[in-house]
Amino acid sequence: MKVVVLQKMREILRSILGLVNVLLIGFWGYTQPANDACNNAIELCPNLTVSGTNIGATATVCPDCEDDLTFCFIGTNSVWYSFTTNSTGGNVTISFTNLAFNPGATLGTQLQSALFQAAVPCDASSFTLVSNCVSNATTNFSLNAPGLAPNTEYIFVVNGAINGSATQPARATFDVNVSGPGADRLPVGLSVGGPSGEVCPKNPVGFAMYLSNCTDTSNIVWTINGVPAASPDGPYWSTSALQDGDVIAVSCTCFSVCPQDYSYTFGAVAVNDLYVDAGSDQYVTSGSTVTLAGTTNGTDYAWTPASEVLTPYNLSTITVPQTTTTYFLTATNATCALSDEVTVYITDVLEIPGSFSPNGDGVNDLWEIPGIDNYPNAQVKIYTRWGQVTADITGYSHTRAWDGMTNGKPVPDGVYFYELNLHDKSSNEVRKGNVTVLR
Repeated sequence: MKVVVLQKMREILRSILGLVNVLLIGFWGYTQPANDACNNAIELCPNLTVSGTNIGATATVCPDCEDDLTFCFIGTNSVWYSFTTNSTGGNVTISFTNLAFNPGATLGTQLQSALFQAAVPCDASSFTLVSNCVSNATTNFSLNAPGLAPNTEYIFVVNGAINGSATQPARATFDVNVSGPGADRLPVGLSVGGPSGEVCPKNPVGFAMYLSNCTDTSNIVWTINGVPAASPDGPYWSTSALQDGDVIAVSCTCFSVCPQDYSYTFGAVAVNDLYVDAGSDQYVTSGSTVTLAGTTNGTDYAWTPASEVLTPYNLSTITVPQTTTTYFLTATNATCALSDEVTVYITDVLEIPGSFSPNGDGVNDLWEIPGIDNYPNAQVKIYTRWGQVTADITGYSHTRAWDGMTNGKPVPDGVYFYELNLHDKSSNEVRKGNVTVLR
């Protein structure tokens, strides 16, 4: 119990003294370095020189200062840095240059530094020295660490010595650089796997990104002709919307510290020139004879459902639909098959769809009711499952069809209930049912 109380008292005392130190720093016009505490060590990038200083660094009294070092020097007024070795590890050199000391009769004139591996983060008692230990540097010097382990974080300290007749630790600015085969970034490899030959139109085509020596991968973006593809980011991507000659590329960012951007261009994709067009949608009354006229450069073609057309293997054929029907024209050549569709809507028979998908893709975005145009006074009310009116449209038609909105906002996906009143002199029939919104 006494030990716990003493530890608490020490922590409180350290915090109070730390605050006093900060106030004194402000009084003397110094700024406390951001990396004064071990837990705030600045992470360095390989081969990137940064400027540092221990001017304004507090002494042992600051929380997490970890100035209680007993290696080849006694630490005080320390600042901290860290780096992570690459995937192979090896020798690392930390170079200090451009040392400039604050002058003063009471100030030391030497810097001290050493590199450690910490078994417990920022616990000085768990530090293992992995480099030479420098205690009296007055000009450019280096820490040399042989055979460091791969993918490992190391931490090093820089502080001022109290040498000669000095009564206070040295205060200095310096430049620091981490380099060597154990720290240098290995060459990043980026490539893309994709189709090796011609692809069929409108068929899904997959691409895969392959990376090596890239840690903390982020910001993966696939592009078609330089335009970002409308799909989730990720190392795998597929599309069925390629046109002949489209150029596919991918870019990404590696490393969370000192990030670098990389890109790879897969190149132009060859798309087979097969095309097929089943013609435009038609609106007719029931029992009408309809001509379906398709076009294609395929060598073989056929209409389906075959039982609904007169000559399914002719590009131009005849059908007499009794209900709204969708016909498909499929064409093939030596390597590919492709289909297109055409819908013949029967306008004098009301066919109320059970669902639609107002997602803005241009397909089935409106709740269109074939045949409704024959009833210009038709009124449609849409209700939620709780009976709230979501839409009330009079003069319902192809141009005034429900778009899945209420008060200018999209309604949630789900089942809605409708009430259709034709308001026709020949029929005052009211039809009720449900429609599903699927985005």
